[in-house]
Amino acid sequence: MQRSLLLVAVVFAAAVAVGWLVLRDMDDGPPALPRADTSLTNLPVILPAEPDFPDRFGPVRWREAVRGTNEMSAFVTTFFRPPPPPPPPVRKTQKFQLTYQGYFETAEGTQRAYVLVNDRLAVLPPGARVVGDVVITNIHRLRLDLLQAGTQALSVPFRGTREVEVPVE
Repeated sequence: MQRSLLLVAVVFAAAVAVGWLVLRDMDDGPPALPRADTSLTNLPVILPAEPDFPDRFGPVRWREAVRGTNEMSAFVTTFFRPPPPPPPPVRKTQKFQLTYQGYFETAEGTQRAYVLVNDRLAVLPPGARVVGDVVITNIHRLRLDLLQAGTQALSVPFRGTREVEVPVE
């Protein structure tokens, strides 16, 4: 109980001190307004003297003003500009050696070609994908017809080698 009364007394004393300081700083009257001087004094010259006036708007002044407008402002920054887009990915290709080593025909009439792709032997029918986008179109006794990327026709002779370049994903 003693502590509570002591705390209330201290808070009350602080409030009285703050109130006294606020009242001491206040004036009774409103602040004085500035008064205009009624005496006629020399007014400052607003317009320049006659010889300088044409030079302010002459072509020489305009050229000087325009020259300064193309300079970089101190308030311009490139920090907030987005980074440039990344370069397009490089399309990678790989070269293959195709060697036509002959064909055989089944009793049903289905043809199969022996194609050596680099060092790997593949037995493929017409329409099959050899490597990448290279497709067999026709199988003949002395040549193998291929179609690359759906547009470019290739021909590999019997026991001949042809190098093709295909995209690699």
